[in-house]
Amino acid sequence: MLNATVAHVRARRIPWPTGRTAPWVPAPTRRRLTILVVVIAALLATVACSSNPSRTANNESPMSVNRIAYIDPDGQLVTSNPDGSARNLLTAGAVARSGGILAQPQRSDLIYSWPLWSPDASRIAVSLLRGDSPADAHVSLHSLESSTGVGGAAFVNEAPLTIADGTPHYAQWSPDGRKLGVTAATPEGLTLFVVDAMPTPESATQNAQLVVLRGGPLYFDWSPDSAALAVHSNEDVLLVRLDQETQQFSTQPLARSRSFRTPAWSPDGTRLAWSAPGGDGEALWLGQPDQLDAAPLRLAEVEGASAFLWSSDGAVIAVADRQIAGSPAYRRLRLLAADGSTERVVKEDDWVLGFFWEPNGDRLAWVALNPEERTMEWRVIPGLDSASAGDAEDSALGGFRFSPSGETFLMLAFFDQYARSHSPWAPDGSALVVAGTQQYLSERRNGSSGGGSRVYVVETGEGGELRDIANGSMAVWSTR
Repeated sequence: MLNATVAHVRARRIPWPTGRTAPWVPAPTRRRLTILVVVIAALLATVACSSNPSRTANNESPMSVNRIAYIDPDGQLVTSNPDGSARNLLTAGAVARSGGILAQPQRSDLIYSWPLWSPDASRIAVSLLRGDSPADAHVSLHSLESSTGVGGAAFVNEAPLTIADGTPHYAQWSPDGRKLGVTAATPEGLTLFVVDAMPTPESATQNAQLVVLRGGPLYFDWSPDSAALAVHSNEDVLLVRLDQETQQFSTQPLARSRSFRTPAWSPDGTRLAWSAPGGDGEALWLGQPDQLDAAPLRLAEVEGASAFLWSSDGAVIAVADRQIAGSPAYRRLRLLAADGSTERVVKEDDWVLGFFWEPNGDRLAWVALNPEERTMEWRVIPGLDSASAGDAEDSALGGFRFSPSGETFLMLAFFDQYARSHSPWAPDGSALVVAGTQQYLSERRNGSSGGGSRVYVVETGEGGELRDIANGSMAVWSTR
């Protein structure tokens, strides 16, 4: 798997999973009543002021959730604390609907996959395959309350197709938590949709599934204000805006390129990064989509295919290039100041599979691939301007080496897309989560841990403590 070419995703007929079974007072006085009414009124007023689920009133810090969502061996959605405690089985082998989990016999034909947390962590979107065989399969994307599993379908496929083996959709929440961008396979080809994030009540008409673009390969990124999407479809790099009144999309061409996958918005939404030919060869460009007369900035040269991500403060862009033939890995990893003033080469001749910025910090976690030992390991480096930049350890975080699950491998191979939706970082930057099997390379113990794919948490602080918290194939940390 490590040396296989990762092709662009395309529509696939469902390879149906087999052998999986689902786990089966006295009345208050008038004065007290008056006080109670006043208190309730105040609470209702507070709720009304907080109608946007991704915002908090008076700029207060949102309450921490700090949970990990994962798919268990029976294809069900579970959440837990970072140490594996307080497990909550959200789907329990039954389709979650607006009225709650249906009380029905446990069945093996309800398989969930690829969970992703909403921006405020109050909901989880998750793909569902339902049916007794591929011929009668139903494919959908559900939006569930992260604490109860209550919810329902936000998107329903028109045909039993997936975008890749084991991957029904790619989905990404809009930053305001109101919409979902969904890449799905259709009879007409790979298609990007925008749908309401709240599920459709069972008795109501299905959510409108607005078609944005058709044609693969297809990658996208929501703008921070949720008003537009940057889309890379085939060779076209486009800015797509939705008119809320007419529900129609307008497109603005930005560039043409095949040398990268996912365009990247800066955290403040004023700049957009893409790679395209220019000057003496391929280059990383920063444009200002809201200023049509402003020429894009040529930030740095890139060699061959590249991938890039902004730091959380928008000051630095991490760039991988020199992709290895027949592999999803890159040879070079650099940190570039977004104003073009500074550059630091992190790796010049290594196997860099993917990287993810710390959510609210300046550290970068990246995955080093060892093709000879067929293992991977997390490494964490400080940011571009950090005083400890020269002291970064070139060794596995916590001494932890692993082989990823199939879903984790896909997430790492296409990390520049999945970084928008499936972060391995704890919200406070204290740890990373990954699903796979631990690898042992000492003379006393060779091979890998048994029992199938596990969910591991490795701390990013000194010592890098490792915890094996669950049996699961796909894991992602809550957004706060």
